[in-house]
Amino acid sequence: MVESESFIKEVSEEVKRDRLFKALNKFKWPLFALIVLLVGAVGGYEYYKFDKKSRAQKNGEFLISAIESLKENGQTVTEKIDNKFTSVLIKLNEAKYFEEKGDMKSASAAYNHIISKYGGNKFFNHYSKFQLYLMDPAKSLGDVKKIKILDELSAPDSPLKLLALEQKLYLYVKINDLENIKSQVDLILSDQGITPEQVTRIKDVESIYELN
Repeated sequence: MVESESFIKEVSEEVKRDRLFKALNKFKWPLFALIVLLVGAVGGYEYYKFDKKSRAQKNGEFLISAIESLKENGQTVTEKIDNKFTSVLIKLNEAKYFEEKGDMKSASAAYNHIISKYGGNKFFNHYSKFQLYLMDPAKSLGDVKKIKILDELSAPDSPLKLLALEQKLYLYVKINDLENIKSQVDLILSDQGITPEQVTRIKDVESIYELN
């Protein structure tokens, strides 16, 4: 009985193996194609990583070259760059370079270029507008055009909200508007995004006007 059961089991295993080989033989081309696709996908991904790394290295080298060229020769980049982030960094570097040189016209042109070409990115848009404001800030609350810029930059969803609110505070300080100075100080200090450096500056204003 035991030998019979063993024989039946062996036959059953042989049948299973035979079915498996037949199945493999039947689907060997689809299986081969699948293996090729998998190898191709893995290889393609590895190439993608290599290409991405290569392009990142190339963009990094181009950025360094542009910065050095500007610093040594005062020459800006004129050729087209296929990486938006690298292009913006180069333009921001140009703007700060001209600003430090006292060439506000060229600095303004660089910031306005960023706004017009990359303004869809809120951070680059608002950062450039804020730098333009700092180069030529509002002289009073009556400077409607520039106050409008601060209103935009101090909106709740603005990445530079607190810095814009601080600029508004300084306008209130300029005209000695104690009520608005206090409300602006409280508004800024209550924001969870405030930095330690900004806390120090705002606390100085608070101390001068004895608001605490």
